[in-house]
Amino acid sequence: MIALLVSVFATFGQSMLWKVSGKKMKAPSYLYGTIHIQDARVASFDTTVLNALNRCEAFAMEVLLDEINMRGIQKAMMMPEGKYLNTLLSPEDFALLDSICKAKLGISAIFMNGMKPFFVSSTLEQLDLRQDAEDALDLFLLKKAREYGKVCFGLEEYMDQIRAIDAISLKEQANMLSQMLHDTAQVSQDFEDMLEAYLRFELDSLAAMTQDTALPKKFEKVLVNDRNVTMVKRFLTISGEHTVFCAVGAAHLAGTKGIIALLRKKGYTVEPVPFTWKSEE
Repeated sequence: MIALLVSVFATFGQSMLWKVSGKKMKAPSYLYGTIHIQDARVASFDTTVLNALNRCEAFAMEVLLDEINMRGIQKAMMMPEGKYLNTLLSPEDFALLDSICKAKLGISAIFMNGMKPFFVSSTLEQLDLRQDAEDALDLFLLKKAREYGKVCFGLEEYMDQIRAIDAISLKEQANMLSQMLHDTAQVSQDFEDMLEAYLRFELDSLAAMTQDTALPKKFEKVLVNDRNVTMVKRFLTISGEHTVFCAVGAAHLAGTKGIIALLRKKGYTVEPVPFTWKSEE
């Protein structure tokens, strides 16, 4: 999932924080590129980021994570009745999944048998990630916004993301899961390389790392590009009434079809705001 969320970068300035101004905006608003992991390094920014958040009247993110219906999420993660992983995967691949689940989760893969392959992949990816922060970065920022008393908005509904995932057939999702099962070490290394590039603000490097993605093209279109158009429209609606700090997955910012390019095409000035990471002790 993380690889997906950084798959469409183009040449841009070196920052994850961007100031948006011009046209009818009474004061600048901000965009911030996030990554949905609980690695403390991605929240170790200096005061620049939170100061920008606190200067704004509102906070926006893709989906308001503290207002999601968990029962609805659980239902959306499941395949239609009668569809099971052990029939989508080969017997050998399901046995491999079972061994990984037992080793890393302490459960049999049969407990995931009704889950959509995409969400199985996402679950397995998270297992080897560093998790030394209480919250993922986007949830951390939402909690800060609530603490600061900001009015909070979602740019879309959670089911918008589910519909994008469902645009990929279960068989295609199963093929992606199979590739992951057979190359878990490389997946972990690729993610670590990607994270290091994120922390160095190397957007071009992130693009190079993900150009050879195995994800179907329609997945990128529906999950990233089409949603960018929706999020820009919603961002401009909110920023017309409030100054807003808007946190979205980093992949949505850059590229010729990204939020930054779309805003510039509409006549807005979008410029990088430099900041640094605090050194780990």
